[in-house]
Amino acid sequence: MSSADGVITAPSPTTDETIAYRLIIVAVLFPVLAFIFLALRLFSATFIIRKWHLDDYFILVAFFVALANSLVCIVQTKYGLGRHIWDVAPGDLEFFLKLGMIGGALTYNLATFFIKLSILSFYLRFSVDRAFRYTVYFVMLVTVGYTFPNAILFLYACTPMQTYWDLSIVGTCINLNATFHTANTLNMVTDFTILLLPIWMLRRLRAPLMKKIGVTLILMTGGFVCAVSLVRMITALVGIADPDISWHYVSNLVWCLVELYVGIICACLPCLKAFAKRYFPNLFLFDPEIEQRITGSFHISKRPARFSADGGRPEIDGIGDGGERFTKATVVAVGEGVFRSKHSKESEDVEKVRGSEDGMHTQSSSLRGKE
Repeated sequence: MSSADGVITAPSPTTDETIAYRLIIVAVLFPVLAFIFLALRLFSATFIIRKWHLDDYFILVAFFVALANSLVCIVQTKYGLGRHIWDVAPGDLEFFLKLGMIGGALTYNLATFFIKLSILSFYLRFSVDRAFRYTVYFVMLVTVGYTFPNAILFLYACTPMQTYWDLSIVGTCINLNATFHTANTLNMVTDFTILLLPIWMLRRLRAPLMKKIGVTLILMTGGFVCAVSLVRMITALVGIADPDISWHYVSNLVWCLVELYVGIICACLPCLKAFAKRYFPNLFLFDPEIEQRITGSFHISKRPARFSADGGRPEIDGIGDGGERFTKATVVAVGEGVFRSKHSKESEDVEKVRGSEDGMHTQSSSLRGKE
């Protein structure tokens, strides 16, 4: 417990209770869930689409950095995280604070950066609209602007640096609460921007209303993590004045981990279209133009195109799933071939009819001559 002036007074007797297991469960379970979605995405990119894009590399880096953040959290529980501060030895408390300020801040902010960079890079594959692309680049710039300074906060937060984790050293520190509030606010703003960008991007899509809504919602899944970010921000604000930091900080770190791995899962969901169409073809459908932009693949299959019964519009069922993919030139060329074949057949039929008519005319003339 703590007194009114912020001085911590240990209860008597000490109970040495801990809630570290909550953080450990999240730090182990959520990476497994995120890895499943990441593996499906990379499987699709490797074996179905057969091409990796820049956003695939970014999300892979984000996963490994987030995994490093999980390891930092687990190690911190060995040094007092999850216990009351009066039950933590001074040396353990110092290492817990140092590890959180350096390793925790660095891995969390970099993982957040690469997740958002992956989602925004994915958006750039959809639109050639200059205003939209400039907006995406601006959001990237803002993300860099607040994540990197927070990732290396330990370098300039206090002078000397050790003042943050060594309470026996007298020094000066910047207003850390204002810094955290600013970073959290910018994080929320970029999350909501990422959530709303697909609405702008697909506003001119020529498709039925329900399909247009469905495509928009699928692409918006990358920004759904803003709900988790909001909960994490509220949790941090509630416990920011609590001097029992080793205890209340567990809730904040739990939501940090949930935010990271839910962000990875949401970033992977729109990229699973190729996998779903290959193995669950009736699950949902995209507009062919959107499918081409998602896969970003325009290779032409060596297998022949299948045309409808009337020889008209080709039945292209391979776009986006690693099967047949056709350019306009391919469809036109094959279509002209079908037209020529059909025209040749009609010409042969006409010649046969004419030949039969000439034969009948000759036969009738010979009969008249006999008469």
